[in-house]
Formats: sequence, structure tokens, C-alpha cells
Amino acid sequence: MIKSMIRKNISLYEEDMKRIERILEKHEGNLSAAMREIIEFAHFMQRRFGSLEEAKKVEKRIKGVCIPNMLLNWFLTYTEACLPDEIAIRSLEEIHAIATVSDLADIADMGFAVDIQVDADDDRNPTEATIRVSGERMHAEFVAKLAACFLAEHNGLVVEDVSRFAPCITVKLKSSGERGRENIYKVVRDSLLKHFGERHVMMQEILHKPGVWNSTITSLAEWSDVQRYKYPGLYRF
Repeated sequence: MIKSMIRKNISLYEEDMKRIERILEKHEGNLSAAMREIIEFAHFMQRRFGSLEEAKKVEKRIKGVCIPNMLLNWFLTYTEACLPDEIAIRSLEEIHAIATVSDLADIADMGFAVDIQVDADDDRNPTEATIRVSGERMHAEFVAKLAACFLAEHNGLVVEDVSRFAPCITVKLKSSGERGRENIYKVVRDSLLKHFGERHVMMQEILHKPGVWNSTITSLAEWSDVQRYKYPGLYRF
């Protein structure tokens, strides 16, 4: 099959030529050959990710971890009602440059099956904010928790109310007042524990003293029978 050759005039800035300099060197200065390679690569990225816009997010994604949906759901189940560490919340900025409240909507780009809407009275220094997350229930709960913890950590906002409905979860936050004081920190922390951290204190205790709690639970139940009933897959040989 003979491919027809179409000739078109294109305009490139000097900056554009510098960006494709290595590809040009590869093709010994043949601009047409260089452009064909670029077009072939762009076509591959479109097929792989659906659009060039999605392909541009690859750099952000490779800084994190991609896991199967079943493992993600397992993780979300066992971290439900537990708060992330403050250092973990700060790590969000390693993937997304979160300079304003509206930037929190970019959390969905991490692979969660949700849509996020964040409104605030001031995009950079809010005293009130509302987060609405819709989508898969466990994903929505986790993303809402991340966004609320981020606003609490960076802006000193207190979680005032959380509404959980089938289609979405809505979180309302307000200013805690003067920042930096110990009592303000406690108010902020208590609001997160109340709305998102029902199991947090318990899990922290278990993590720090696993031997004690394993012994306690084993002594209170025939644990081998419990395991066989709840986790039958572990006994398939």
C-alpha cells in the first residue's frame, strides 16, 4: 500500500526548535522525519490514555503508586474512620502544587472515582470553605477526609458539619480563630476526630502495642475458629 505524502507549511518558534533538538539530531536534521516521530508518539499517548490531557498527568502519577482497584478498596476499608498523619497530608504537595483552595480539586487526578467541588470565601486565605465530593462511596469519603485534613493543617479550619448522602458527601469548615495556639490545635484536631476519626485513637493504640492487643483478643475468643469463619480463603491448600 502506497502512502500519499501531504505537504503543509508549519511555523515554529525558536523555543520549539530547541525542544525537539535531540529528535532532529537523531534524524540528522530532517525536520519532516522528526515531526513524523513526534506525531507517532502523540498518537500512541492518545491511544494509551484517551487524550493528551490525560497523558500529561503521567508525571504526577508516577510519583505515587498505582494499585488494582480491589487492593485500593481493601486499603480504604481498613483506613476508614482513621486520620492520616500530618506528614502524610503534606506529601500531597509532592504530586500536586496546592497553592489555593480550588487546587484541592486536583486530588481526583490521583485515580479516585470522584468529582470534587471546593468553594471558599477566599481562595488563598479562607475563613469558610465547603467541600463536595461525589462518586464511589469509599473513594468520596477518603478524598473528603484528605481535603478536610489539608485545610485544617494549612489554614486552621475546623470541620463544622459533614453531610453524608448516597450521591455525595459535603463537608463544611470554618475558621478556628487565631492560629498557632495549643487550644486552637486541639479544637481543629477534635473536629477531625469527631467527623472522620472515630477509630483513630483505637487504631493508634493497637499499632503501638500489637503484642498486648493480640494476646488480649486471643484470650477472649477462640481466635482460630474466628479466622476460619471470617477468612476461609487462608485455609485453602
